[in-house]
Amino acid sequence: MSEKTDAVKEAVAQKIIASMEDAKYGKDSWQKPWSGGTIAENAKTGRRYSGGNLIALWLFGEDYGSGYWATYKQWAELGAQVRKGEKGIRLVKWSIVECRDHGADEMCDRCGRGYSSAFTVFNAEQVDGWDNPDKRVNPEGPIAYAEQYLHSVGAEVRHADEGRAYYTPSRDRITLPHFEMFHSAEAYYATFAHELVHWTGHESRLARKMSGRWIDEVFGDNSYAAEELVAELGAAMLCAILGISDEPREDHAKYLTAWIDHLKNDYRLLWEAASKASKAVDYIEAMAHAATEQEVLVCGE
Repeated sequence: MSEKTDAVKEAVAQKIIASMEDAKYGKDSWQKPWSGGTIAENAKTGRRYSGGNLIALWLFGEDYGSGYWATYKQWAELGAQVRKGEKGIRLVKWSIVECRDHGADEMCDRCGRGYSSAFTVFNAEQVDGWDNPDKRVNPEGPIAYAEQYLHSVGAEVRHADEGRAYYTPSRDRITLPHFEMFHSAEAYYATFAHELVHWTGHESRLARKMSGRWIDEVFGDNSYAAEELVAELGAAMLCAILGISDEPREDHAKYLTAWIDHLKNDYRLLWEAASKASKAVDYIEAMAHAATEQEVLVCGE
């Protein structure tokens, strides 16, 4: 990893640590600093930013209302101009080097090698000559969309009176309090999203084990805090996709100490967790889209 990308990753982790410490010591209420509220995407390619890059844009781009970003060169290719004096946000790109034993158009996963590099993006509100396209809004509204989307994934969900939400791997089942027990519809669906990310870690899906180098060496006996970090980040990403607020859960404030200590020990942990969260969200999206396509097929028969 280059010194430049190392600095980018450390800056993101340090900003999160500062926010967590404010909450821990009573300077502020527990508000998840990665809850960006909108999905960031590249204005030129249309691709969403993911993993640690998405978290970085949420943290350092919170003052911008637009979810569109691009490099200086990409804005120029779109016919726009970054205004003089504007400061961009540094992100990290992972590139694969061609295997020297094969042709130019052939890649080898076994012997190819990769490297990371830093690059800078600017928000649409920092440029002239480009109009923000209207975001597609679900005609039924975000709450109805969240209801349809989350349930279409196919996870088994049980509602109970016990007043807590959790995922049980042995039963492969999500348990949620009854809808009316939540103070808002958004709180219900944000909690649903969090447990759905846990659900993706089952051995029959992404097999996200609660062990391995990145967990064992960094978290040790507090390995469950690592999975909670993945679920928290993934829920924030899902809520942004659904257009609902990712409201803080009081029961997760108890992980603050573990998160602070371990991020200080190895700031790269945040990027590992964000990468796993993005993979979980990609899996959920694939399941939701497959269900929608199946529904369309059935209705068209």
